[in-house]
Amino acid sequence: MQNKYLFLLFFLSCLRAGSAFAQQAVFDSVFLLKEVTVEAPRISGFTPGLKTTEFDSLTKAAYDQKNLTDLLADESPLFIKSYGLGSLATTSFRGGSAYHTAVLWNGISLSSPMNGQLDLSLVPTGAADNIKLQYGGGSALFGSGAVAGVIHLLNNPKFGQSITARVNLYAGNFSDYRQNILVEVSKKKFVSSLKVFNASAKNDFKYSNIYSASEATVKQSNGELKNRGIISENKFLINSNQILSVNAWLQYTDRNIPPTMLQKESKSNQTDDALRLTSEWKYEKRKTATFIRAAWLNEKLVYSDGLADFSETSKTQQLIAEAETKITLSKTHFVNVGIHNTYSTASNRSFETDSRQNRFALFASYLFTSLNKKLSASLSAREELLNNSFIPFAYSAGGQYAITKFLSARANFSKVYRIPTFNDLYWVPGGNANLKPEDGYAEEAGLNLILKNKTFLLKTDLTVFNRNIKNWILWLPGVWYWSPQNIMNVWSRGIETNNSLAITSGKTKITFAVLTNYVQSTNRTAKTENDNSVNRQLIYTPMYSGMAKLSVAYKNLQITYRHNYIGYRYTSTDNTQYLTPYDLGSAYISYKLKFKSTSADIFFQANNIWNEQYQVLSNRAMPSVNINGGISIQFNKQTKS
Repeated sequence: MQNKYLFLLFFLSCLRAGSAFAQQAVFDSVFLLKEVTVEAPRISGFTPGLKTTEFDSLTKAAYDQKNLTDLLADESPLFIKSYGLGSLATTSFRGGSAYHTAVLWNGISLSSPMNGQLDLSLVPTGAADNIKLQYGGGSALFGSGAVAGVIHLLNNPKFGQSITARVNLYAGNFSDYRQNILVEVSKKKFVSSLKVFNASAKNDFKYSNIYSASEATVKQSNGELKNRGIISENKFLINSNQILSVNAWLQYTDRNIPPTMLQKESKSNQTDDALRLTSEWKYEKRKTATFIRAAWLNEKLVYSDGLADFSETSKTQQLIAEAETKITLSKTHFVNVGIHNTYSTASNRSFETDSRQNRFALFASYLFTSLNKKLSASLSAREELLNNSFIPFAYSAGGQYAITKFLSARANFSKVYRIPTFNDLYWVPGGNANLKPEDGYAEEAGLNLILKNKTFLLKTDLTVFNRNIKNWILWLPGVWYWSPQNIMNVWSRGIETNNSLAITSGKTKITFAVLTNYVQSTNRTAKTENDNSVNRQLIYTPMYSGMAKLSVAYKNLQITYRHNYIGYRYTSTDNTQYLTPYDLGSAYISYKLKFKSTSADIFFQANNIWNEQYQVLSNRAMPSVNINGGISIQFNKQTKS
């Protein structure tokens, strides 16, 4: 308990220091912001030692008509556990479960309090302007669930740009039609954007059912999908020191759930209804930058099965409030302190009563950067109370050093945790109110090399990581029903490489990129007597995966070939049953037409061009070769004020 009180004392002293700096700033002349857009400090400033990647604008634009599942599965080292086109999709980040990845929209967690995860197939890529992947332990910065990594969905419209209108039209096999519209007005004092998206698909592809006696060709049924939503983003420049942002995200999805390859038919359906409201106030003075956020997340899920005459409704609400202040102590020393509170409620007929939970946290970080910018190092800490009870104290230490002009090294050590979900605690029958939070330690180290001249750019990154988690929650069968237990200790370790080479000659640019991923994630504790899962790879965690991409751009024409490899995925805990590896190839071609104030991008894509028969998850059919195409039309008009 001593470290908790030391942390509280440190936090209060930092708040006092921040107050002193703020009072001093009152007598200073008005400090003009160098940029009126200020990114939250925890996302970029206080993460030295952690690997962070961001999708470039061209890559992201190619996926703006698709969902987050497609982008991450194709272009990142994450393994996406997809149940099929339009169906549930979750992450496996560095050998962790879906519960160990935090998904944040402008700093607000979108994970459901009921199951601790977010269905990535419901998130349109165009919902965010920028998408960042933050690897490794982030619990000290972002709280529960940021164990294996964080996916940041960021919106940052800029002032004084232009009036922009964009229409995306997309069509593909299996009656897949999508439309996206963006309208943004960017003035000197405010920015307002409206994004509207609509998608529908039958997902009625044909596949060879290997489980039937004749391996007959089957047409998938009950795979229809409708998904529509609106995202409104509004940003106001109150004065040179203050910015107010107000955002809203309304979305409705109605999708049927197709049968597995072992079922003859399915009449299951699921609807997801979400309303997310967020606001943020930024205040920057000479020595301080303060961010105050509030959010209300309201979600409803209805599942029904016509064959079983069954229907169930789940509702969740979250009220989130957060404040943090970055204090500049000197040119080389910085402190960030904050306070966070999340109040969650959930209702389901499998809960005895409406369940409630309150999470309160204090967090703080210290950052040192040398005057020559070669060295940066940080310390972070977080103490959280769950319903007034302390949970594991989280902390991290990391640093990055520029060894030469071209080569840099980084390292990070983190204490991480994840609290049990509402389903783990309150589900009847089986919920276990005595569950402990999962907790453990994560370490990583990496080297980054960048070589460039006027004609070429070479980037290579090597990362090794290690993570040990105890009290891993697992649902186990009992005499009458399944129940969760803090039973497993899981050791995850691996190596990641990220390499790219870009060569430019006149109006031609050739880019070649290779990602490789090696992950071992094994259970270290026997769940029962003679448990054969000990020291075995976790199910649905590929040990080897990778991606290679070759892109050629000439003037306004771009041609890309991408090849993805996913290795064995074990489907039994003793590793005696598995899904075979698969290779997926895809080709993409686009051409940009430019006019005075309008541009049009025409694109065409072929997926699974080698016609691979594969399963991501057991008994879930995936499509063979398929094509799609579309057009993106953008209009820009410069504003005068």
